[in-house]
Amino acid sequence: MRWTIGGQATSIPIENQMHEIIELGVGHLAIIRPDEEFDAHINYPVCIDEPLIILYLRCLFETLPWASRKTWLTNSLYSARNKSLTTGYIFEDLVLMLLMQKFGDKFTALSDVFKFPQASTLKSRKVRLVSLQWDVDGMMRCSPVSWRTGSSDQIGFKAETPADVLEFLKDPCGKTALFSNANCGPDVIAIFQDEETNELISASFQMKASLDLKIEAWLKALDFVTPEYFDAVMVHFGGIESR
Repeated sequence: MRWTIGGQATSIPIENQMHEIIELGVGHLAIIRPDEEFDAHINYPVCIDEPLIILYLRCLFETLPWASRKTWLTNSLYSARNKSLTTGYIFEDLVLMLLMQKFGDKFTALSDVFKFPQASTLKSRKVRLVSLQWDVDGMMRCSPVSWRTGSSDQIGFKAETPADVLEFLKDPCGKTALFSNANCGPDVIAIFQDEETNELISASFQMKASLDLKIEAWLKALDFVTPEYFDAVMVHFGGIESR
């Protein structure tokens, strides 16, 4: 799940019969150097050689209560070592899960998820999540995304540097959403497709958690998704904020 959502590698303990993925030939022991001898008393790392099969494996584990998305997210919140730092990253995962639930492999009206002014023409538009990938012939291919299907083994990608953000914007490599680095304005950038026009929409989200969502709060959030401020260092001088 961590790899599917954000491209983060995870050590999987051999329990609950999960070692069967190795017996099925999906998992493989990492290559041992010629100058090493295999030691049966050492726990060697295992990698999954077929990337696109990860979506299938995740759906297979989803049928088990202890491996469901809800259980995984709950355990992540409970086991967070530093609540103030870690909860924000988990909240990003939660937002992407919500987007997948509403827009994954189906067209949904934007107003079913987001709030719009009464006169807005955007709220009635139906969109779905898609992924983009360059073909070998130089054409950009668009694919619908769901929990079971996609053009990559990752639905989202967590960027660590500004270069990662730019690389995603140039070529998403089949991923549908980007979690930007700390200095980037949008928290999540996702790709939608309009049902009627097939138009591709790059949506930037600045996420705020509040019990009382006032208009001033989300209007201020719009400042952070302005393209000119996508990546900037925040400096404070005597209470004045500078980008």
